[in-house]
Amino acid sequence: MNTRRARSCAPTATSFSERASLENSLHPTVDGILKDLKACSRRLQAALASYQDEMQVLERLYYRSKNQHRAALFFKRISEIRRYGWRLLEVNMVEDVHLLRASFYGATVVQSEKLMRGSWNHVPSRSYVSFVTERFKAYSCLILKTSERLQEAYYHFSLAMQSGAFIHLIILFAGLASRMATLSVEMGDRVRDCETACDRVLSVIDPTHKPSFVAESSTSKTSEHLLSRQSDQPAHTVNPDVPPEDFGSAVSREETLDRPSSTQVDARAVMEKSGSINLQAAVVVEKVAIATSSSRKDKFAIKRKTLSTPADQGRSKKVREKRDEIDDIFGF
Repeated sequence: MNTRRARSCAPTATSFSERASLENSLHPTVDGILKDLKACSRRLQAALASYQDEMQVLERLYYRSKNQHRAALFFKRISEIRRYGWRLLEVNMVEDVHLLRASFYGATVVQSEKLMRGSWNHVPSRSYVSFVTERFKAYSCLILKTSERLQEAYYHFSLAMQSGAFIHLIILFAGLASRMATLSVEMGDRVRDCETACDRVLSVIDPTHKPSFVAESSTSKTSEHLLSRQSDQPAHTVNPDVPPEDFGSAVSREETLDRPSSTQVDARAVMEKSGSINLQAAVVVEKVAIATSSSRKDKFAIKRKTLSTPADQGRSKKVREKRDEIDDIFGF
């Protein structure tokens, strides 16, 4: 409900003050804030453009399979992420970042980027910056809810793949949900950076303002995440009734480093003593094997010749004995 109310409320009237109203020591701080806002707007705009492309693909698949799968359980998840996706695109977060940057140049409407290329000459009012900060907080809540719905939908699609029914369509929706979840995380990081910038602007405008955001590096965030995961895990309890396992005595590594190696034996002497007889025996065996094989081949060839000779002689005799009637007449 708070997100819808923040989306529907109109911005307050913007009032400006001159740059000279701020101390000169705060001018570099404002320069850094505007530089960070420019980088955030570009990265946020790129993430929203990719998110819109994914939503267009989802919209096409949604209408192509609506009549056939509207009663399926996985299709209800698709309708949910589609609704949250379009709501996230309707808020137009990039426009609020541009308006906040334009307020430092005395403009209430961003007509061109060329307006914000020069040096800033105005400072927005505290009420306007507070309004933009509340808008970004509402955007963070919406992005968080959208990311949760996308993760739940991806988990549901992964379970639906196991059935094997309409697996090609489910894989497409799972890929879209995974991609949109990644982009929502990127958008959430950029919106939080914009919240931090707004908080810094409030600190510049009002010195009594207490900053609600602390600049943290990626290393500190990672360490805090790991510590939170370790704290969530249950502590390992040891049963006093069970005796501890015997792992043996510890041996220091230094004792084994200075020890001499095993006695070196001359390999040539071993080969001369033990290998001479074996080599000669091996040669004799090979010679005998070759001799026997050759003698067997010679015997087999001799037998083959002796068996084939009488048959050839008999055939030649039969050919010679065959005569024709004409030979008998002429006496050949």
